[in-house]
Amino acid sequence: MSLSSHRPGRRALRAGALALAIASFAAMSQALPARADDERDAAANAAAEAEATVNALQSQLEGIDASLAQVFIDLQSLNAQIPVAQAAYESATATYDQKSREHATIVGELSAAQGEQSRIDQSLNQATTQADDAQRAIADLVRRKYREGNVDPVAVALTAGGTESITDRAAAADMALRTESQTMTAALDVSSSQRTQATRQDAITERIADLEEKAAKAEAEAEAAKNEADSKLTELNNLKTQAQAKQAEWDSQKGQVQASLDQAEADYQARSAELAAIDEANRASGASYVSASGFRSPLDIPIVVTSPFGMRYHPVLGVMKGHSGTDMAADCGTIIRAVASGYVNAVSSDYSAGNYVDINHGLVGGNSVITEYLHMQAQYVSPGQYVNAGDALGEVGSTGYATGCHLHFGVIQNGSYVEPMDYL
Repeated sequence: MSLSSHRPGRRALRAGALALAIASFAAMSQALPARADDERDAAANAAAEAEATVNALQSQLEGIDASLAQVFIDLQSLNAQIPVAQAAYESATATYDQKSREHATIVGELSAAQGEQSRIDQSLNQATTQADDAQRAIADLVRRKYREGNVDPVAVALTAGGTESITDRAAAADMALRTESQTMTAALDVSSSQRTQATRQDAITERIADLEEKAAKAEAEAEAAKNEADSKLTELNNLKTQAQAKQAEWDSQKGQVQASLDQAEADYQARSAELAAIDEANRASGASYVSASGFRSPLDIPIVVTSPFGMRYHPVLGVMKGHSGTDMAADCGTIIRAVASGYVNAVSSDYSAGNYVDINHGLVGGNSVITEYLHMQAQYVSPGQYVNAGDALGEVGSTGYATGCHLHFGVIQNGSYVEPMDYL
């Protein structure tokens, strides 16, 4: 049989238990540059596995006190979130390391560019000095030629008076031409060098500005990644602290599990005896209220089975336990309807089943059939009342030993619980 207490719906419990893990995964993806696809997939898969763990626990823990079950679910949820948070922290740390390396590389390039700029500045200053010297040399040459009336230096050297031979005079003329040519060539070379250095200076200035911008961006990204890593580490440590506290809480209460299961078993045996007596009376009287094909769903919404009929693993005890019915997902307040016509046999409650209604359908295909509806938050019918298929019996709830809102639907055939879905 299922368990229950007044608790929020299962979907609300799942959302609350895993909000931190999923929000962590969502925040990590938005705060930093996009992660590699495999990292995002790994984080998403881890969060999905954590949610699946909680979903399974909520069904497996049916049969013990709901507040006790919630402690265990919270503990398992925290333990499931820790590896998700660990992965988020490691991913954020890896991003910080990457951004730090990028920043260091850019800073190195910037330092080299600044050194190159210093050398270019020196070369440009030297070229400027040389340009000034060349400018003065050209000015001196112009003034001399102006004073000499712009006379050809070769003619002057060859016609000048004196005792020098024509060879000496020719050499003097050649020297004069060389000097004038060298002066002009030097001036041109210096001018070209000056333009080259100026061009290089413009280029390195532009590169330095670009590197400074990249360095600032890389530094900001590294800082953001560091903050994210610090945040994830804090989150991870908080989860570990919460898990330790929840573990201590669970350790102090887990001894009550067997008491809860013993109570559930006692309720089950008492109800089974009552229902077996009704089955015996049905077979003795031969009363029949419905045909074998006259069964409908107990809910007006599509059936979603959260825990099927039969054996299931109990995560606390580590053993297989029987489940006497089928748990169907539904919000609290959802109308529960009679699956077939019959007489209301019981409108009552106990520790494990919570509020429940039993309907006696008499003989169906030669078998005595009773249906039960557990964990109701409201009951609309009274004992002895006749109901038709589809009549409202009450509302879905989470009373008794239940971990959230749902309907436990059971079928008792000839005194024994059978697969309910075979009748729907």
